[in-house]
Amino acid sequence: MREKVFDSVSKEMLGKKVTLLGLVVNCKAGPCLKIKTDIVYLPELEYRASEIVGKNVSATGTLLEKKIIPDPEIDESGAISTGAYGSQLVLENISEVRIL
Repeated sequence: MREKVFDSVSKEMLGKKVTLLGLVVNCKAGPCLKIKTDIVYLPELEYRASEIVGKNVSATGTLLEKKIIPDPEIDESGAISTGAYGSQLVLENISEVRIL
């Protein structure tokens, strides 16, 4: 049976092994997959970033929602650091990546 490939994600997919299709771009926390509705971080593929950034790929792994980018902080003088509030979508335990 052929595995289904997704170009968008839903809450029902969290914690499950999925195959996602999208464009790999550089993001705050390393390479990520730009899909129709979201950005999914690919921290395990940092070592392959130069090979896959700018390319369409399919990636198979476990889709999770977790905090990988620290919240922005405001220092005593009012300067705001970079960061992101909330959690991020992450693909972990990646078993396959195919450049399309």
